[in-house]
Amino acid sequence: MMTRTNSLLIMLVLVVGIILAGCTKTNTESEITHTEPLATNTSTNTPSDANSNTNQSDVTGSVKVDNSGSETNVTYTFKNQSDKVVTVVGGARYKLLKDNQVADEGRVPIKDYIDLESGQEYTDSKTFLNLEPGSYTVLIEWNKTIVSSEFVLI
Repeated sequence: MMTRTNSLLIMLVLVVGIILAGCTKTNTESEITHTEPLATNTSTNTPSDANSNTNQSDVTGSVKVDNSGSETNVTYTFKNQSDKVVTVVGGARYKLLKDNQVADEGRVPIKDYIDLESGQEYTDSKTFLNLEPGSYTVLIEWNKTIVSSEFVLI
C-alpha cells in the first residue's frame, strides 16, 4: 500500500512539474528587446540620425531629435514591414533620461487601436520644453519595439 502511494505521489509531482514547465515562459532571441548603437548630437541645432531596432520582424522604428530654442521635438516613426496587418493597442511610451537618470516618462496617447497595413507607417511626436543643458537619451516604445536616440544640449 505504501509503495503504491509513493508511486502515485511521484507521478503527481512529475505531472505538476511538466505542467509548470510548459507554462513557464522563457526569453528567446525574438522576445528580447535589442538596442542598436545610439546616435549622438553634439550640437543643439542638429537633429540626430534615425536609430532603428526591433524585437520582432513585423514593426521597425526610427526616432529623430530636433532642438529649436526652448523646445526639443522627438519625432518617431514605426513601420509595418510584414505582409500582414499589425494591430497596435494604445499609445507610445517614452522615457527621457538625463545623465542616465529618468528626467521624464509617460505615454503619448492615441486612439484605442491602430491597424497598420503592410508597409504603412505611423508617425507621432513628443515635445519637451525648457530642457537643461546635459546629455540625454530618449527611448520610445510602441508595439514592443523600442527606438532610442542620444543627444546633448549645450
